[in-house]
Amino acid sequence: MKNWSTILKMLVILGAFGLFSLGTGFYASIQIMKIDGGYSNLLVEQVRAAQNMASAGRALQRARAAIADSIMLTDPKAVEQANSELAGAKQTFSELMDVAAQASPENKHIPEFKQAGLDILEKQCARALDQGSKTTNAMETMSAVKTFATECQPGFPQLAEQIVTETRTLEQAALKASDDLTIVSTSTSNNTLLILFGGLALVLTASYFAVNSWIVKPINALRDLMAVLAGGNLDVDVEGTERRDEIGKMAAAVQVFKDNGLKARELEGQSEEMRATAERNRQAEQERTAREAEQLRLATSTLGDALKRLAHGDLACRINAAFAAEYEPLRADFNATVDQLSRTISAVAVSVHSMDNGTREISSGANDLSQRTEQQAASLEETAAALDQITANVGNSTKRTEEARTVASRANHSAVHSAEVVSQAEGAMNKIEESSQQISNIIGVIDEIAFQTNLLALNAGVEAARAGEAGKGFAVVAQEVRELAQRSAQAAKEIKGLIQNSSADVGSGVKLVRDTGEALKTIGGFIVEINAHMEAIAISAREQSTGLAEINTAVNQMDQTTQQNAAMVEQSSAAAVSLAQEASKLRDLVGQFRLDAAAQLSAPAQTARAATPDSKPVASPARALGRKIAGAFGGKATAAAAAEDWEEF
Repeated sequence: MKNWSTILKMLVILGAFGLFSLGTGFYASIQIMKIDGGYSNLLVEQVRAAQNMASAGRALQRARAAIADSIMLTDPKAVEQANSELAGAKQTFSELMDVAAQASPENKHIPEFKQAGLDILEKQCARALDQGSKTTNAMETMSAVKTFATECQPGFPQLAEQIVTETRTLEQAALKASDDLTIVSTSTSNNTLLILFGGLALVLTASYFAVNSWIVKPINALRDLMAVLAGGNLDVDVEGTERRDEIGKMAAAVQVFKDNGLKARELEGQSEEMRATAERNRQAEQERTAREAEQLRLATSTLGDALKRLAHGDLACRINAAFAAEYEPLRADFNATVDQLSRTISAVAVSVHSMDNGTREISSGANDLSQRTEQQAASLEETAAALDQITANVGNSTKRTEEARTVASRANHSAVHSAEVVSQAEGAMNKIEESSQQISNIIGVIDEIAFQTNLLALNAGVEAARAGEAGKGFAVVAQEVRELAQRSAQAAKEIKGLIQNSSADVGSGVKLVRDTGEALKTIGGFIVEINAHMEAIAISAREQSTGLAEINTAVNQMDQTTQQNAAMVEQSSAAAVSLAQEASKLRDLVGQFRLDAAAQLSAPAQTARAATPDSKPVASPARALGRKIAGAFGGKATAAAAAEDWEEF
């Protein structure tokens, strides 16, 4: 160091100041970039992956509902709409799972979940959809529903549970990453302060001892030596003449002064003119040396005062008084170093201010998110209660449908029994018709007997007339027999007419009984078909009851998850508030440095950054569920009313 010039020594000190400033700023910039990158990864990748997986799970449930509608509905337009909803839900599920996989490429479960969902929709449910598309009656519909319940339906709950579990895992990973970033931010703040104040104290202390050792002590020693020489003691040795810096030059000048003094002693006996000349030379040399010493003392004193102010945190200190020409670069380098340090501290203050604004915005956003989460939890709780009531109503409807199916079955049995009774009545009427025909034949025989009797009576009358008086009695008897035969014939004729009328009536009755039997058979067929429809309705009602129970369970789980999210958001808000407090403390510590007006004006103006969310609000699943239930049980009007009610939420 003895061979270095004073300017070079001061440049070493100022270079240490500059390196310290650059190192501190570089460290703070790297840590801030790491924190910003961590928060970007947390907010963009992890949260987007969890949101898209949750939306994909809801799309899979919509696909399951569309499959059930496609199988059970009979209206072609409704079936076409259900198939369209199935295709849309399937495409939405695939796209959302792709987005989630892109957001979290290291997660290997997301592609597996996507493939499992597509296998369920395209393979496990294929046979049920094929049967449902070909149904023509209630029995085929029942077979398709059974296939859906045994082959297609069981795969959905397990995959939905896996997706929910993976979503929770992503949320927990995001929370852990947030906690790690908080720890890194706190550590960065503390390390920055420690490095800043520790390094500043170390550099200032080293600068003080270096200036004292390299400049102040040699100058003081040279001053004392000059005082001794000025007192006339020329026997002392001049130290430092071998140095190549300014102090060495001053020592060389003092050595010259000493040598001149010694020569003056030798030439003391010379003439007065030479003594006067030597005296003038000595005085001139002494004045020049004194001027140089005064200039060096003024420079070191001014530099020492500026270093003391800098050690007390005054970054506005500058050396405005001009130094000697040889010391002027030292003053310029000191002012440049202080300017650079002031700009660095200003940049740190701006970064701290930005961090403070960011933490306040995070805290405000977390508070807003906490309030919205609490509102959503309350709405989900009301939705769960409404679903409980709807589930109870569907259970009652199922019970009433079972009772109606039982009554229809009894009516079917009664119709079959009535058909049997009518068949027996038809047989009895046929027997009556046959008996009437036999009676009619018997009446014909009686009519012929009466005709023959009448002929016999007529012959008997003729024979009695021939007999004369002897045959009068026989003629009377023959007349009576003839009259009796005529009356029998008349009665037989009347009975035959009655029998014919009765036969016609019996024929009409047989025809009516046959028509009644056919009508009862038709009614029995209708009752069988009604019974099949009632059976299908009962099965559908049971499926709806089961589906509503699953939806109720899912809504309850959503309610619990929303409440847990609300608690986590409150924790995040508290962490953001704590981080804002730490940033405020760091800002207060940086505020201890007094900056000049130029550094303050050069700092970029900070404006409050409005919270601009990266994505638009997604549709509420509870709102979609309310519209779907309203459309299923109350028609379009009720669905519209439900949509208006949910719009307020």
